[in-house]
Order: sequence, then structure tokens, then C-alpha cells
Amino acid sequence: MELRILGPLEAIRPDGTEVDLGTPKQRAVLAMLATHPGRVVPVQRLIDELWADEPPERALASLQAYVSRVRRALEPGRSSRDRSALVVTRAPGYLLALPGVQVDAARLAAAVESYRPGDDPAALNAALALWRGDPLPELGDSPLAQAERARLQELRFTAIESRAEALLALGREAEVVYVGEAALAEFPYRERLWFQLILALYRTGRRADALAAYARARGLLIDDLGIEPGPALQRLESDILRDSPALGGPASPSGMPAPAPASAEVRAPERTGLVGRDRELAAVDRILDAPGGRILLVSGGAGIGKSALLREAAARAADRGYAVGTGSGVEGPRPPVFLPWAQALRGIARSADEGAVVGAFAPYGNLPAVLDPALAEVLPLPAPERLADAELARSRLYRGIVDGLVRLSAAVPLLLILDDAHLLDDPSTTLLTLCARAVTESRITLAVGFRAAGAPDAVAGLAGEAHAVHLRLEALTAADVATLAARTTTTPVAAETVGVLMDRTGGNPFFVEELLQVLVAEHALDAEAARRHVPAKVQEVLRRRLARLPEQSQAVLAVAAVLGREFDVPVLREMTRIDELELYDTLDTAVATGILAATDDPGRLRFAHDLLRQAAYLDQGPLRRARLHARAAQAVRRTGGSATAMAAHLRPALAVVAPLEVAPVFAAAAGEAYERTAHAEAASLLAEALAVLLGAPQSQERDVLELDLRVRLAYVHQATADYLAAPVAEQYDLMEPVLRRVRPVPQIVPALWGYASYHTAAGNPGRVADMAPPGAEEPWARIVADVHAGYAAMAAADLAGARRLFDAALAALPGTGLPVFPIIGWDPIAGILGPAAATESLMGDPAAAEAHLRAARSRRGEPFQEMYVSYYSAIVAADRLDPAAVEAAAAATLELAERGGHPEYRGMARVLLGWARADEPVLALGEEELGSTLWRYPRLLPLRPALLLALGRRAEAAALATERLATPLDGLNRFAEPDLRRILGEATGDRGQLTTALRLARALGHVPAAERAEAALAAY
Repeated sequence: MELRILGPLEAIRPDGTEVDLGTPKQRAVLAMLATHPGRVVPVQRLIDELWADEPPERALASLQAYVSRVRRALEPGRSSRDRSALVVTRAPGYLLALPGVQVDAARLAAAVESYRPGDDPAALNAALALWRGDPLPELGDSPLAQAERARLQELRFTAIESRAEALLALGREAEVVYVGEAALAEFPYRERLWFQLILALYRTGRRADALAAYARARGLLIDDLGIEPGPALQRLESDILRDSPALGGPASPSGMPAPAPASAEVRAPERTGLVGRDRELAAVDRILDAPGGRILLVSGGAGIGKSALLREAAARAADRGYAVGTGSGVEGPRPPVFLPWAQALRGIARSADEGAVVGAFAPYGNLPAVLDPALAEVLPLPAPERLADAELARSRLYRGIVDGLVRLSAAVPLLLILDDAHLLDDPSTTLLTLCARAVTESRITLAVGFRAAGAPDAVAGLAGEAHAVHLRLEALTAADVATLAARTTTTPVAAETVGVLMDRTGGNPFFVEELLQVLVAEHALDAEAARRHVPAKVQEVLRRRLARLPEQSQAVLAVAAVLGREFDVPVLREMTRIDELELYDTLDTAVATGILAATDDPGRLRFAHDLLRQAAYLDQGPLRRARLHARAAQAVRRTGGSATAMAAHLRPALAVVAPLEVAPVFAAAAGEAYERTAHAEAASLLAEALAVLLGAPQSQERDVLELDLRVRLAYVHQATADYLAAPVAEQYDLMEPVLRRVRPVPQIVPALWGYASYHTAAGNPGRVADMAPPGAEEPWARIVADVHAGYAAMAAADLAGARRLFDAALAALPGTGLPVFPIIGWDPIAGILGPAAATESLMGDPAAAEAHLRAARSRRGEPFQEMYVSYYSAIVAADRLDPAAVEAAAAATLELAERGGHPEYRGMARVLLGWARADEPVLALGEEELGSTLWRYPRLLPLRPALLLALGRRAEAAALATERLATPLDGLNRFAEPDLRRILGEATGDRGQLTTALRLARALGHVPAAERAEAALAAY
């Protein structure tokens, strides 16, 4: 079966007959599937494309009917019981299971992607012959159709350009002239086609026609777009004027074409956009041509030309077949984490073969999408396993990214460019360092641009690597400035003016170019004008350049400058409230004048350089900037942006936004960071939110919000460190006076519960009773009081009292209004059922204990809660000496603890797992991880001595039991004493210890321990 979408949709059977595809809707369904052969097209996307305005009530049923008819048309012999082999149902939609070669668009793409300089153009000719007209007419003007048509047109013209390149290399210039003129009639702005046409005209002896074609191209670009031809076309004209040998020469008088130059010369003539950098460019060429990996360091001051040199390196690498990715550091107090690497990986993914990229990262899943979520749609890889442990997740991320790049470089050489590396965030710097160490074992060239004065030691230290080349860019000489001036304008520049430019700029290429653009715009290239009109600082130069724009353009750019170097147009529109078409017209003006530049994302633009943004930004007063940042935060929210992005704007808007509005956004941003396992960032954001909030006058609203922030911060520390750690204690201490004065409302329950749990674990039940007294009016306050009084009763060996209090708390639960515990997403009802189950187990009622655990398990929630319930399940199973049940529950606890980064639960799980599996090293490791914390868990204390006894290591069991009995066992720890004495008695044959164990167990009401002591005595 062959599907043709490069024109009206056709399906051709192997015998050459055409399939009747039925109604327009059926044809549209198949067309959408054919645009992504072998990939799932979601049901919702199909519905959205079929019924763009308003889907009918039974849209899904209609879609299923269309799919069924398409299947019958394509596979007429298939019975209703057989699954379709062509249109396959696969969540969340449908997949066209044809090999790519059977779709004409895929054949065109394959021909373009497989073409290499020097190849015969026959394959491209065959692929271009597949084009029958405008593709996908069945889809109308839907967004999918427009995007696909644009993609397919781009493929077609890339094929045309590649074919022209191949023809030039074969000396078939006349064909290039024919196809070039026809192609330019459709797409007149493609400079590569103009280049090939002009070169072909020159080589066929039509020098005047070649220059006339250049004039046509230049006139078209200036008149329609307001831009000059690019450097390649300009250089081509210059080479034609001087009959440069690099062009291959015009045809000989006999009419025979001159020998074609090497294809690389035809495809990318020598670039001369950089002035005064011959030595550096030669070094770049040597590095790119050398085998193996290298590090290229480019340092210098602002505007010295680092970025320009790196862009030239990227172009030269692309000419040599490298896959190239470029990222850049971002200025600011809190630069986005990993943004430069996300940009670079995006470039690599787009310039390398998709299959090679997928194969390189397959062992790790779609780690590139962790840094750049857009790559989740580009790379068909499963999401990597989610780990909440910040260190473990970050370590895996570093290792996977570096190893994936090394593996990819085996298929294609890579050029990774990190510009403005002095602005890299710390994680990006770490990843840079690790990648630098790996280049020697790969085909990765790592190019790093930075300002030496502000570079971190890790960046500057790369110069010490044996395989590093460090290019320190210096200012241009006067002769270089003269050359640059001559290339910037067609008007001759006097030597005196050049001297002034050199004097005012110090030979900084960026400053020279900016000054020249102002002078050219003002038609004043004399020395006096340079002295009089050009300000001393580049900010003034840029201010004058911005001032030449229409007033609305200036106003829009001032707002855009607040959004950052790169910004989302929808957010800008939300801020300015300008009509969409009017806004794009305004932005087009800024793009045409070089203030803004397009990005790979059509919904995003960027300032041509950040100094331009700074000029527009700083030209506004601080109060106006603050108000614009506040408006930007609201625009981000209304356009569906993240709390993290909102927080970035609220930070500089604190002067004009109320703290009570700012703090919740910072808290939400902290939640996003916690979800990304960036626990340190979450803690930092919460601390920042508290600092902002405490600037507000004291009120009930502020108190409630302060408690929320402090308990979030405490939970972050407890989840990743010791439950009673000093930072945790600090938050609960600061919380106490607020809890005393705030009116009891449901919103404070998480803080009250956290305070009570902390002080109960710390052995301060009096403070809990004082803060949450029994009989409190607020229902949840009473529940908190009863639960933690139950803990206190257990510590006092009053199991009956503990049971009564836990039962009272469960009975008092309101039907609605369950408090939401932030950060960890914990269910307080499970927090009652767990200790209630442990109490029933101690009292010898395993059925009641299991009933509580079943109820807790039914309340499935966040991973932390599942870990909590699994731990209690393991403890109860250990009471009844059920190793299999203990192993299952402890293994689940350990997995969740490792994923979530909870070291305390990890240690407890290992103790239980080691006992259940009779694996003393694992148990010992768990105890080592817990350290002194082990003594807060009396049910764990006897397990290691018990295991040693079971393994026949009686002397060791007796010694360890004796050691633990030597420590005073009070509070909850007294429940460990009966088993420790029983183990000691069994290990030493001391009946007195067994008798004491039974007496203590009965006194405590510890029924399982009493039963074990009775059995030991019976066997004595």
C-alpha cells in the first residue's frame, strides 16, 4: 500500500489500483494519520482538527466510525474479528502502521536527509517528482494542515536546493539556471537559491546576467523586507566583480564549462563577516578538522566578538557535517536552571538524525526533555523514571546527558556551544565540567564563550585541560576598524572618522558596529558627527537607535524588555492589550530594523542582544519597571504560565505589590521546585516568601499564611533530612507564638498537626497539650489533640488510653473539609489509622490492626502517604512474625523512600527488610543510616539481636541485646525491653531473663511480646 499526501490524498494498492477512501471526513482522518506514519495521533487532536469550531455531542463515536470505514477501505479482506494491521489503536489514539517508505512525504524527507555533498542528484529528482500540488487539501486551513504544508514545502525547497548543489558539483550549471528561476518564482526570498542561480549564471559565462540577478535579489529583499542580502550573497557579488578563482571561473570560449570546485566551496563560500579574527578562525578550522574531541575557549570583554566567533564556528561545523547545539547563559540573580543546556540540546536534536539521538539516549529515557520539555514532542522516548531525591535525580541527569552525548557523537560529530558561560547557573556549570572531562573519549567539540573577569573558577579552569585551546579576543586595530567601517556602509569612511571611531570605542567590534549604524541612519559619517552625536557609553548609542523607531514600537519594546531577552508574544499581548495584528505589525518593524530577532519558536522573539534590552529597560524609571513586572506576573498567570515564571517577575515588583499577594506565588513556585526534586530551591523560595510576608502588618490573614509557609518549609527539611533536625526545630519554634494568637480555622490544621507531631517525637507532650488542648472548639483542633494525646498515652504505656483516643479522633472526623497538607500531599486520616493499627497490634488484636491498615491503604494519595502506610504495614506484620508480609511492605517502603529522597524511612525500611530476608548486612546498613534516630523506633531495636539469634550467632545476639538494655529504655522504648530480655535469655540460657521478659510484656500490655516470652519459657 502506498499513500500519497503530496497533493490530493491517494491510496494505491500494490497492483496499482486506487482505493476509494470515501467521504471527506474519512479522507481527513487518513491524511492526519499519514502525516505521522508510525506515530500515535491522539484522539483529541483528531477531533479538534475534524471539528475545529465545535465538536458534535458524539464526536468520539463519529471518529470511531470514520476510522472503522477507513480500515475497511484499506483492508477489504479483513474480517471483523481480526485486528487492523494498518490503522492500529494505541493509546491515546490511532497509529498508521505503514513503513515510512510507503508514504510519499516520508520518501521525500528520507531523500533530503540522506543527501550528502557529491551524491548523484537522481534520488532527489525522484523524490521531487512525487510532488503533485499543494499537500493535504483534505484538511482545509486547520492549524495541523498549515503546519504540515509549511513543513513539506520546506522539505521540497531543501531538496531543490540540494539538487542544485549536486548539479553545480557535476558542472550542469544550465539546469541550475532553469530550475532556479522556476523555484524563485514561488519563493523569491530564499537566498540559497539566489546564490546557486547567480553562481550558475557566472559559470556559464553570463557574468553580466549574474550581477543583474544579484541586483534583482537585493532589490527584492530591500523593497519587500527592508533588509540587505546576507553575507554569503554579498561576498558572491564581490567575488564575481573581481573574478575570484574560488568561483570556478566562467565557461571557456568553446562553451565547455570550467571544472566545478569542491562541493563544500559551492555550498558555503568563504565567510568574511568577521574582521581581524583570521588567527582565531584558523584555530577554529584546525579544531573542527582534528579527530576526537576538543575544548575551545573564547574569552574577552562584552562586545569583543565572542558570540560572533562562536556563530562562525557553528556555521563552519555545520558545513563539515557536525550536529550543532548552542545555548547561552542568562543574566540575573536567579538564572533559570539548565536553560543553556536545554537550548543546546534542542539544537542537537534538530540538527542530528532523530534515530541517532533516540538511540543515544534510549538507556536513560527522554532526559533531554527534563531540561527542555519541548523535546518530549520531538524525541519518541519514554519519560525517565521520576526520582524525588534531589541528589540522586541530579546525578542521574548529569550522567545520562553526558553519556548520551558521547554515544551520539559516535554517529555524528557534535559541536556544543555554551556562550556567556560566566552567567551559567551552578547546575549548568557542573554539567559543563562533566562534559569537558568526557570530550577526549568522544567526537564532541565543546566551545565555551565567557568573560574572564566574571567567570566561575570551574569555567576558567577549563583552560588547564590538556585538550583545550584558549582564544583570548583582543580589541580591533585601527586597520580592522577601517575595514569594518568599509563593510558596514557603501559610503567611503574618511581616515579621520575611523580614528574617532577607534578612539571612542577602543576597538570593541560591537560598539563600532552600533556606532556606525547610528551614523549611517543619520547620514552623517564625518568625524565631527561621530564626536558630537555618538554618546560615550553604548547604552546611549542603543537608546538613540531605539528612539528612531515609531512611538508605539518604542512603547512595546519597553514592555518586552521587562519580559527578558527572549519573550513570549502572547504574554506581551496580554500586557499591552494591543490588537493582535497591530502588535505583530509593530514587532515586525522591530525585527526588520534588527532590534528583535526570530527564534525557533514562532510564538517567541528575542532582542538581538541583551544590551538592547537593557537600554530599553533602563530607560524607564524604577517605579514604572516595578509596575510592569507586576503586570507581567499577571499576564503570565492569565496565559497559563508557571508560578516559577510569575515569581521571577514579582521579585522586582515588590515595591508595588502587596506581600500577601507575593508570598502565595512564591509558595506555589516552591511546590513546583519540590515536584522537580529541587528541594534546595524549594526551601530557598519558601524562605524568600517568608521574608516578603513578614514585611506586611500583622493580621489574621498574615498569620495564617505565615503558618502555611513555615510548615511547608519544615516539611521540606523533614522530607530530606532528620525529622528533628535543627532547621525543622527552628520553624516550629517560630510557629509557636503565631499559633497562640491566631484564631482557629481549618487552614491552620497542617501547621498545628506538624507542630504537635514534631514535639511529640521530640518528647514534649506538654507543649502539644498546651497548644492543642482536649475539647477545643474547632473539630480538627480536637482531632489533633486526641491523636497526639494518643501518642503520649502510648509513651506512658497506656495502650487502652491510646486506643480510646485514636478511636475518638476517627469518630470525630467531619464529613467534609479535609485539610490539604502542602508539599508532601499527606492525608491526616491515614496519619490516625497508622498509629491506631500499631496500637491494636500491640494489644493483640491483629484483625483490628489489619482493618485500620486496609482503610489507610484505600485512601491512596501522594507517594509520601503510601510510604507511610507501607511502613506501618511492615511494623504490624513484624509483630505477628510474618517475614513474607514484612518483606513486601518494607520493600515498598524502601522503593518509595529512595524515589522521594527520605533517608529516615529508607533506613527504617532496610532494618525491616534485613530482618525479613535474614540479611544481617542489609539490616546493619539500615541501622547505620538511622544512627541515633534508631532509638526513636522501639519496634526496630530488637530486630537485629533477634536475627543474630535466628542465625545461630548466640554470643553476638546476647552482646547486642545487653548493650541495648544498658541504655535506659523509657517512653515508647520500654516496648522494646521485653523482646530484648527474651533474646538475651534465649541466647544465654538465662531463665530469669525470660521470666522478666514475660512480666514486663504483661505489665505493658504488649501481647505479641508476651506470647513470644511464654513460648520461650515453654521451650526452656
